[in-house]
Amino acid sequence: MEDRNKRALALVKYHSYASGALGLIPVPGADVAAVSAAQLNMIHKLAKLYGVEFAQERTRAIVVALLGGVMPGALSGSVLGSAVKAVPFLGTALGMAVMPALSLAATQALGRVFIQHFETGGTLLDFDTEAMREHFRREFEQAKAENPETSVDAPQMEEPAVKKAG
Repeated sequence: MEDRNKRALALVKYHSYASGALGLIPVPGADVAAVSAAQLNMIHKLAKLYGVEFAQERTRAIVVALLGGVMPGALSGSVLGSAVKAVPFLGTALGMAVMPALSLAATQALGRVFIQHFETGGTLLDFDTEAMREHFRREFEQAKAENPETSVDAPQMEEPAVKKAG
């Protein structure tokens, strides 16, 4: 059990840093799409680790509901951070300052919420978004506090191997 939790936390850490790096993509909208893909990939790997059946559309709906319901201000900042990249020079710099930090913190919070849910035997079918919103908000605030800024020099990490739960 403890080994599985360590592997799950390593997956979250890897995908959080990857999301932060993807937030640096200078093309408006491409950064958001790339971060979303990294988040879905993380949840897919966590589901596999915990032996939970993965459903991409269901997971996408859960993620959108969590992000949209808990952090509309941060989301609008994230979208604004992405959109402002369209402004030559200054816009790119401003957007690249906002997106990595928000992407890293949101991915870390999502990972922690899904780990907690899967650890208690939950599945994607019984995930109660309403009940998890407050937990996600706390995890997001904690992740922002732990990672006040992201750096291009973030540690290079190899993606952890995922073994089938057994």
